[in-house]
Amino acid sequence: MKMLTLILLTFLSTSAFAQGQYFYLTLDFAKPLANTEWIGDMATRGARVGYRSFINDKISAGLDLGWNTYDQYNPTETRETGNTAITTDYFKYIYSYSATVSGQYNFEVGEGDRFHPYAGLGLGAVNQQHAIYYNIYHDSERSWGFLARPEAGILVRLSRYGSFGLMGAIHYDYSTNKSPKFNYGSFSALGFQLGIVFIEL
Repeated sequence: MKMLTLILLTFLSTSAFAQGQYFYLTLDFAKPLANTEWIGDMATRGARVGYRSFINDKISAGLDLGWNTYDQYNPTETRETGNTAITTDYFKYIYSYSATVSGQYNFEVGEGDRFHPYAGLGLGAVNQQHAIYYNIYHDSERSWGFLARPEAGILVRLSRYGSFGLMGAIHYDYSTNKSPKFNYGSFSALGFQLGIVFIEL
């Protein structure tokens, strides 16, 4: 509840003094950096939606909502535990859902009418479910954590004063999510976004 209140207050305060705004929708590809022996494959299923409002010519702030599904397949193997053994293949997953309040510093390039590079930081919360599926069984664990997300990217208008454009960004996610059952003391990932943006500047 406190997080939702903070998000709403930030949204209202930035909107009140806005000199421009934009909305975006991107695909989000991410590579896990923590406990890569359990899941190390690139996540190709992910997306992010966000809103930014300009406080002045240099500073913008807004909200981000995102999700990623990390998965990895392990071929059939036999594992022994005590007096028993099981032979099966494994499907491992991490389902990740995030919400952040984000601020950016926007750089000037040329006349500033088509290219809009930026660097920023998002702070918020992430919910993750770690799961493993084997044979007819599955096991999972869910946790909440604090999320910090530094990011750098660029918005490109397709025409000089048009409202439609493209967005590309690279980000690093660090969260405090713990999953003792799956040997996670925290979680981190390196990601890349590519998508569309609707700009009103």
